[in-house]
Amino acid sequence: MIFKYVLISVLLLLLGLTGVCLTNSRSKLSTTHKDVVYIYFGKTIQNKLTIEPQPVKREIWSNKSIIFAVIEELLKGPRSKEKEENFFTEIPSSTRLIEVRESPENIIINLSKEFETGGGSETMIYRLKQVAYTILEIENEKPVFLELDGEKIKYISGEGVEVPQPLEKDYFNQKGL
Repeated sequence: MIFKYVLISVLLLLLGLTGVCLTNSRSKLSTTHKDVVYIYFGKTIQNKLTIEPQPVKREIWSNKSIIFAVIEELLKGPRSKEKEENFFTEIPSSTRLIEVRESPENIIINLSKEFETGGGSETMIYRLKQVAYTILEIENEKPVFLELDGEKIKYISGEGVEVPQPLEKDYFNQKGL
């Protein structure tokens, strides 16, 4: 009789430990990780816009790819404290991140068409700079391409601003942009 109670106790203990182990392994798969990243916004200094986007350091928690999380963060725009420090974005608030496709060969960022609405050529160039500078801060191994609503693009807006493909920081400097 005692053997029966000991056996049942051991089995219950083993079942309990198995349940704890399974719970812990599942939570490791779904936990988020923290990354420190730099998001590039415009900044007004002494009532003048900066020529180059300025980085803002952010800690982000995400269970998505770092590229996806960084673009999402860029599209949120400056936080209230950053706005108080005169940071701004030229990217329309209606712009959505549709997807990020990462392969061993390249990375493709697919944004909604709202990215190219409103503003002139300077605004478009600044938007491209914000995206390029933010992404290329964390990805310098693979070429990064930009799509709008799933379409490869060479130009954006009605003014036909050229989009360097793959995205490059140096492109803007070489063109004097």
